[in-house]
Amino acid sequence: MGSEQLNEVSESLAGSWLLDRTENFDEALKAMGLNVVFRKLASHAKPSMEIQVEDGKVKIIAKASFFTQTMTFPINEPYDQEFEGIKMKCFTKWEDNKLITEANPVEPEKHKPQKFHRERINDELVQTMWIGDVKCTRWFKQQT
Repeated sequence: MGSEQLNEVSESLAGSWLLDRTENFDEALKAMGLNVVFRKLASHAKPSMEIQVEDGKVKIIAKASFFTQTMTFPINEPYDQEFEGIKMKCFTKWEDNKLITEANPVEPEKHKPQKFHRERINDELVQTMWIGDVKCTRWFKQQT
């Protein structure tokens, strides 16, 4: 089951992607509790995202001018992740042609839960994320 799902992730999402447009991104960053300087840098960046499947895991490398974040994780197994100092307990699954990640903060009194959907719609990678009840959508075009 897992290797078949990883093959589907690879066929659908693997490759290099460049941000094309975004909706409600600053509000999502605010909901994460990120400071105004980080939010300004992030809102002007045109990040790239590379998605790979290797060694039985999904690897996502997000690059912007001011940071690089690499996430490597299994599907259908819990794992720990950290972003900007926020420790999360995560679970990712492949369902309905979407890579779905649920991330719950280790300190729920300080941070909000996060959910990410990554899916291919026509020739775009669409990443929808929820930080608490704030929804943000980002569209990426595949790089050749």
